[in-house]
Amino acid sequence: MLRFILPALLLAMPALAQITALPPETQAAIRAIGPTMGAEGVTRTAEALAALQPPPAVEPLRDQRYGPDPRHRLDVFSPGPGARPVLVFVHGGGFVGGDKTRPGAFYYDNIGQWAARSGLVGVNITYRLAPQHSYPAVVQDIAAAIAWVRANIAAHGGDPARIVLMGQSAGAAHVGDYLAAHAAAPGVASAVLVSGVHDVASYPASPTTRAYYGDDPIKLAQRSAIPGLTRLTIPLFLASADLEPRPFQDQVARLNAALCLAGRCPPYLHMAGHNHFSTVFAIGTADHELTIPILALANR
Repeated sequence: MLRFILPALLLAMPALAQITALPPETQAAIRAIGPTMGAEGVTRTAEALAALQPPPAVEPLRDQRYGPDPRHRLDVFSPGPGARPVLVFVHGGGFVGGDKTRPGAFYYDNIGQWAARSGLVGVNITYRLAPQHSYPAVVQDIAAAIAWVRANIAAHGGDPARIVLMGQSAGAAHVGDYLAAHAAAPGVASAVLVSGVHDVASYPASPTTRAYYGDDPIKLAQRSAIPGLTRLTIPLFLASADLEPRPFQDQVARLNAALCLAGRCPPYLHMAGHNHFSTVFAIGTADHELTIPILALANR
């Protein structure tokens, strides 16, 4: 089941009728996990969705270096020559962990594989982590990764003028920070923000957010991405999940309200029956709740 908020773009998409829900047993498993976070939430959600993932569509080009740090790496998932839209995905991990891929796990390769299967070029990036690297380190990392994509993606079948930048959780926070810092010239055609933290001053303090953003109230207020995001002119798409912890839902709603107040109400998808991880772990399965809007954005 989907609940669309301000869905002007999505209502025009005939493909919405093709949305397929997850199997009932998978839905029940995700409901049972609910708002559980951390390694337990990741593991249980991955177990619920792993069997629904199709075989890989392409062999990715691994670990292309976009900068000098060991974590400045990206993977390219290309279906072949062309001038295709490009989906650049920035993973989560609570600001202190995570990676673009991991041995034996389907995530986050599932996003790049889905992109290639759908006629896009997928790019998954990883980045430096807190506490060794604090704000605005990942703004700089995303800028370097986008520069690499713009310079190199044509050789892999992608169109550098048609980049969709997507992040989930901490990845969405980083994408929001990057876009806010580059509002005048974001270097991408559109962006997707899934369950991110965009006003860190109003988000409940935690060791991981403090590790990246610090704990000075004045600096936290200055580090809110929302003012910069309201100055963007590129299309944005927002998503949250009704089974994730409430602060994530509140952050997406806060950003949506600010954008609407600025006269830029974006399409906003609140995903019923999904938790914080299943929104993106389900990409590539028969659940098209999130992927249909992404395709519409990529192909506009």
